Amino acid sequence: MGKRALRRVLVLVLLILNCQFSIVNSQTPQELLDKIVEKAYASGYIDIDFTAYMDGGNSQGHILVQGKQFVLETPGMKTWFDGKTQWTLAEENEEVSISEPTDEELQSLNPYAWMSLYQHGYDLKFAETGVPNVRKVIMTTTIPREEMQSIVLLIHQTELYPVRLSMAGRGGLDVVVIDIDSYKVNQRPLPNETFVFDKSKYPNIEVIDLR
Repeated sequence: MGKRALRRVLVLVLLILNCQFSIVNSQTPQELLDKIVEKAYASGYIDIDFTAYMDGGNSQGHILVQGKQFVLETPGMKTWFDGKTQWTLAEENEEVSISEPTDEELQSLNPYAWMSLYQHGYDLKFAETGVPNVRKVIMTTTIPREEMQSIVLLIHQTELYPVRLSMAGRGGLDVVVIDIDSYKVNQRPLPNETFVFDKSKYPNIEVIDLR
């Protein structure tokens, strides 16, 4: 999976991570997303296994998120983010790049920076799914040049967990679909070191500092 595809998958997965809260009493999509953003900071860490579908293929991945920190693993690539610094390990190239993402980059990488996008430039609505106990939330951009034109989130209304998220780019291209295979919320926090690249575990990896 290339870096662009990985970033798109990460956007979707991180959005999914924030959707473990009830939508039953939310009167509008805006209220739902406001509630998600507010409560996400109070949760413990979240552990998800997922399958991503893009460009006629699929790949499995795993992600841990705690506050603004996360660790994402997909075939051939692993990313750590401690809230400020990001490490991206490309195993095939035997190198790890270090960067400090800008606010704009964090919109694609960080769940909380990205989630604020719904407040600016997206129309929100609920829609019927035809599937019992599943609720659909649709986000449609009002900005023609926005990379993500539409996002559709499916939530199990009774069990209150996300089951699928999909995104389409301009012209309906670059469609990505994420299916959740396993979703667990844990209240006990992980040590901050979990979200930092440990060079001692990868002694032969070249470090490229882009900061």
